[in-house]
Amino acid sequence: MILALLACTHDPNEPQDEFVPLQPVMPPSVQHAVPTDDGAAIVLTRREADGPPVVIVHGISSNHHCWDLTPERSLAVYLQEEGYDAWLLDLRGHGDAVLDANGERQWAGWTIDHYGQHDVPAAIAYIQEQTGHQKVTYVGHSMGGMVGAIYAGTVPEANDNLAALIAVGSPMDFTDPDPVVWSALVGAGHTWVPVIPSDWGGHVAGVFQGESYTRADAWAQGLLFTDIEPLVVGLMYRTVASPLTRGELKQLSRTMETKAFVSAEGNVDYLKALENATIPTLVISGRGDQIAPVDRVYAYYDAVGAQEKEFVIAGKSTGFSADYGHLDLPLGNHAREEIYPLIASWLRR
Repeated sequence: MILALLACTHDPNEPQDEFVPLQPVMPPSVQHAVPTDDGAAIVLTRREADGPPVVIVHGISSNHHCWDLTPERSLAVYLQEEGYDAWLLDLRGHGDAVLDANGERQWAGWTIDHYGQHDVPAAIAYIQEQTGHQKVTYVGHSMGGMVGAIYAGTVPEANDNLAALIAVGSPMDFTDPDPVVWSALVGAGHTWVPVIPSDWGGHVAGVFQGESYTRADAWAQGLLFTDIEPLVVGLMYRTVASPLTRGELKQLSRTMETKAFVSAEGNVDYLKALENATIPTLVISGRGDQIAPVDRVYAYYDAVGAQEKEFVIAGKSTGFSADYGHLDLPLGNHAREEIYPLIASWLRR
């Protein structure tokens, strides 16, 4: 939805520099289509190595390229180089997970609950089967970390299956006044259409973006990111966006009403459920993140029941090169030097 708004605010008459699309050559990977127990399907993109497996999960209106955009902006490539077996997850309906178990288009009809209760269990079981490892580390950005909270807090076997839980820019407490994007999500949650094609908006924004910032980019910079170079922004617009579904939006809209991240039916408080998660947990927040401000992300760390846990604020006052925005955390200019090593260090512990 955010990228769709960017496309709408772009002025096609505004002068543009000559645009040469960035076409990175990525290391080879292998994709695996995996059915879920409720008839849907997910896709896992594997960057294989001999070490322990790590499943890496994207956020809302996103896909696995959020963590795997270019060789220099890929947590999966970084972890593979460090010897970890990296598995990038496309949740149902996102990225390459466009077909269900029967080969039909996955369009809508689910909530965020389905990701944590069906998609992640299917991914974990498949990775265990393929690698022979019982323990899998979970890394999630934004909604991906919230999905990890659903799995870790409510699925009984999660503590046995996870080696570690890492949430990056994942809000869990909604008691404070709402940032502008969350307010927009509340309004969109009442839509009658099953799908909002934010991927189309992303493509439009990416085509118009060029090598120089437009007014739309200036609006996005600060709201979504503070430290991503213009050429990469264009690639990000064109590559990362995936559709939003009514089920996702309605559930997020409920968070504004309940002031907490709850199940679609409202009967499970996932923040409280995190006390059931005893897996070593790392929570990373961006000092400049306006989508998931520090206090909203800190609640994740505070609630999790793990004895071994750590909370990191990525900002200049804590020794980082920038006050990280929401998309800077997985894709920023300095993520490879500052965020990815944090994650790898937690895995080594």
